[in-house]
Amino acid sequence: MVAATLSTGVQIPAGGVPVNGGGHQYTTRTEKRPATIADEAAYLKWKWRTNLADPKTGLDNDALRAGVVKIAKESGWKAGKEDWYDVSARCFDFLVDNVAIGSSKYDGFPAVSAWDRHRRPMSAILWSHAADVDDKYFPGLRAKVAQMRKEGRATIGKDFDHSAPDWVDILKIGFPGMKARVDSYARDTPFYRAEKRAAAAMMRFLDRLIATAKAHPEADSYWMKREIASLERLRVGPPQTVFDVMEFTMVYFILSEPLNYFQVRTFDNIDVRWWPYYQADLAAGRTTEAEFREDFRHFLWQFGSIDNYWGHPIYLGGTNKDGTTAYNPLSLIILDVVEKTALPTPKFQLKMAKNTPDEVWWKALDMLRKHAPLCLMSEENMARSMKPVGLTDEECRDLLIWGCFEYLPRAKGNCTSACRVFLPQPVTEILAKAAKGEFAAATFDDFKREYFRILHDNTDRTAALLCDVEAHLAEVNPALMLSLAVGDALEKGVDAFSLGYKYNFTTISECGFATAVDSLLAVKEFVYDKKTVSLQELGQILAANWKDREELRLRMKNSKLKWGCGNPEADALAKEVIEGYTSHFIGRPNGRGGVFVCYGLNARGYVDGGSLVGPTPDGRRKGDHISKNMAPSVGAETEGITGSIKSYGAIAPENFPCGSIYDVMIHPATVAGEKGLRVFRTLVERFYAGGGVAMNITVVSPETLRDAQKHPEKYENLQVRVAGWNVRWNDIPRKEQDEFIARIECVGR
Repeated sequence: MVAATLSTGVQIPAGGVPVNGGGHQYTTRTEKRPATIADEAAYLKWKWRTNLADPKTGLDNDALRAGVVKIAKESGWKAGKEDWYDVSARCFDFLVDNVAIGSSKYDGFPAVSAWDRHRRPMSAILWSHAADVDDKYFPGLRAKVAQMRKEGRATIGKDFDHSAPDWVDILKIGFPGMKARVDSYARDTPFYRAEKRAAAAMMRFLDRLIATAKAHPEADSYWMKREIASLERLRVGPPQTVFDVMEFTMVYFILSEPLNYFQVRTFDNIDVRWWPYYQADLAAGRTTEAEFREDFRHFLWQFGSIDNYWGHPIYLGGTNKDGTTAYNPLSLIILDVVEKTALPTPKFQLKMAKNTPDEVWWKALDMLRKHAPLCLMSEENMARSMKPVGLTDEECRDLLIWGCFEYLPRAKGNCTSACRVFLPQPVTEILAKAAKGEFAAATFDDFKREYFRILHDNTDRTAALLCDVEAHLAEVNPALMLSLAVGDALEKGVDAFSLGYKYNFTTISECGFATAVDSLLAVKEFVYDKKTVSLQELGQILAANWKDREELRLRMKNSKLKWGCGNPEADALAKEVIEGYTSHFIGRPNGRGGVFVCYGLNARGYVDGGSLVGPTPDGRRKGDHISKNMAPSVGAETEGITGSIKSYGAIAPENFPCGSIYDVMIHPATVAGEKGLRVFRTLVERFYAGGGVAMNITVVSPETLRDAQKHPEKYENLQVRVAGWNVRWNDIPRKEQDEFIARIECVGR
């Protein structure tokens, strides 16, 4: 059903949406906002990119931020007069009761004035409070963290952007059940006081949404009638229909992410979770397939309009306890709507296994040829990767995918992700010492031993600092909504995000892996094998950032001895580097009752690392990006996609509990037509056979990308992939565009 179009538009306040500003990643489209929003398409496009709430119902975002600042200042927390749990709960009360809300004839889901995810109200006090907590318990900690960054060794921080509610549980009990559960605990502690207060606020929020929608002059419009009816059902019980599940998801998201400052980094495998509701709706005549498609299109647009560079994660599929596939008819309907909607986000991770139906394979691969936001993940290798940290076979069977592409034991684990160690840094440190005559190595093995000594020292220092950084996460930002959604946390009486799971992982992500391997190979080839330059001379050349040595830089840059082209020598060293790195800390205790793991992901760390890590022997200049995630360096894939996959096969999934990603670029000619589709599947299956976990695929030609640079207006929705998410081509800087072009030119040769 298509919503009716009425003439009265929502007035847009003056001022613009920030584009690439405020220190956050670019995503916001650069087109000018309309003065009014007078149709469904414009409403959905701008919903989470501007304030579409009714100002008569509450405060705007700036006023909300000012309000929580006032509460924090008056709390007396620093003088020990009030526990921060109580302060946080009062802030949550204030936000829930005062955020402006709104409904629209164009939409079946509520809007709120806290629309700007980069200026969420709690951020007005969160990070200054975090500094106070650090100084209280660990004086000097922040200076040590800053020094690690300044020296290009590691970046370390606090992470509140990776929460995983227990969707199976909370969909069964609904909002009233969540409140009843926490109210059943008689213990009077700051944790329980805050959680009971948050649960009461949650129910008041539902009352506000219902009252506001009913008072709307167009409450009888198609979408608003559906919204009101669904909210009224959710007010008294768990979701009854598939539309109720969507409504529940949206309301929980609003309470958690904009108001409690905890990103909801998974909506679960919705084809499996929603299928019983959809079947019941069809049987009762409550919906049709066409109506579901329209409802789901609206749901996608809610998160497609959010300014989230990383994308909102949803996954599909899995394996049932009896070994059969968890894909069902709803899976293909969902994929079809995703394809037709053609948004870069939400992003969809697909669990792929030997039991995955052929129709899912062919549909997904064809969508990837059209730039759909899909990431294909091997169930078998996901399970393999989790064995080093002690998961059971059953926990591995039903892993929950979340975040960029990561995974966890369902309802039993979380993983913080705010740390990256720069693997090329030891190379630059050694060569800086060599330049001054402070280090010499007679053989490459001697050089390599010093590399690992520094790398392990960097990792040890990082792990020690992380233990302190994460020791008091709950005192910085209590996870009020997440704790309500995790039964084990409530039973234990501890914050879900901080300590409330069976498995409380902390990741120390690799960053610049291929740059490190290629740099070591360059030292071996040009210093020790060919003796083109001495170690001291190379150190001096790098200290001058290759000045007057362009010919040597290009020789080292264009050497065929690189990781990513199937070279056995390079692949053996890559294996040694990654295993030497990860085996040093995986399974070691962290600071919150769990253990350290490693992600094969650094998100946008390749940009950050480029500014922190000095010039490297692989021909990279100071300031140039380091290698991206677990992908080869740009220009290294001289043997095409097959050589690239062969190199990746040297890296066992056990090195990356909780996830690793392989960014792949494929020329369209390779996978064109029906024959190309079969080739495409063979490539993915070969990647899995070699131990690959997650494949993030861009299918595009260099000619298309060059034309898109010249004529961006012709390519408004051209998308490329980065580490498990999609970005629009026109939204990324020219430097990154050039790297995409250079890489596909190399791979496609």
